[in-house]
Amino acid sequence: MKIIFIDSDPQYLLGLPWGLKKLGCKVKIIKEIQEDRLAAIFKKYQPDLVFTAGWTKIHTRSNLELLGNLLKKYRLKHAYWATEDPRWTDSWSLPFIKSSCPDYIFTIHRESVPMYRDLGHRAYYLPWACNPDFHRPAAPQREYSCDIALVATAGVTWSSYRRDSARILLKPLVERNYNVLIWGKRWDRLDPGIVGFDVAADHLRGRLPYQETNRVYGSAKIMLGFQNLTTELTSRNFEILGARGFMLVPATEALLHEFRPGKHLVVSRSEEETLRLVDYYLEHEEERKQIALQGQREVYTRHTYRHRALEVLKAISKLKFTPSTRL
Repeated sequence: MKIIFIDSDPQYLLGLPWGLKKLGCKVKIIKEIQEDRLAAIFKKYQPDLVFTAGWTKIHTRSNLELLGNLLKKYRLKHAYWATEDPRWTDSWSLPFIKSSCPDYIFTIHRESVPMYRDLGHRAYYLPWACNPDFHRPAAPQREYSCDIALVATAGVTWSSYRRDSARILLKPLVERNYNVLIWGKRWDRLDPGIVGFDVAADHLRGRLPYQETNRVYGSAKIMLGFQNLTTELTSRNFEILGARGFMLVPATEALLHEFRPGKHLVVSRSEEETLRLVDYYLEHEEERKQIALQGQREVYTRHTYRHRALEVLKAISKLKFTPSTRL
């Protein structure tokens, strides 16, 4: 199967394209939406499927309308992966769908599938995953070494469960001046009146290129995992575990459904429990390493982009897979 994957964000380019290639698909990556070039590629390559995803800088309204027109002109099948559901469904996913008219919709939010189907779309659940060729153990590096690390963008209004995550996981640690380092945008503009606490500047390390994230996961003793919703899994759950990071997360419905606390990761339900767990696992390195190893094995067994790519192919075709496409 010939597939064109249109995106420029490394998080996406290191994801499904890798999995599709592992299943024997021929994948061509296009990093910009430019009419003449895209038309020439569509005409020459004649893909079986065009795949788009997410919410990145190339997805302007005019670009999406252009893409939709070209897909219609060349009668190409189009699959869209809605990775901003459900928080941005109305402001992003639905306008994206209206402009580009995908034949198949995949969403990271299971509860959004019925909504798309009610609108007449062929929709499927497709969560994030990991790429074992990239999300794998890395040697600790001095510039990233710390007891506890967080890689996350700070919220603006903090209107989602992300605020609860911050209060449960981060607040008790920074208030007691634990060795916590934070990478991500907007933390220097944190509003204590909204989130309920402040973060001193010496905890902040600024933006982190996606290609560097794995090095943080391999250098911190404990990784904090913020969640956006109780019913959804973020990408970093799979990526941190894939890198054999030891992960502390809030006890959400989605995490408890997918992973076993104390085996694959550890969960906290309160500020007090966070302090207890952090103190315990900082002192028990072997237990920490064993849980991290089991977490890595779990995502490598069930949650790689090869697994996700197979779900995509099953959804869009009735192909009989050859041995090279089996997991």
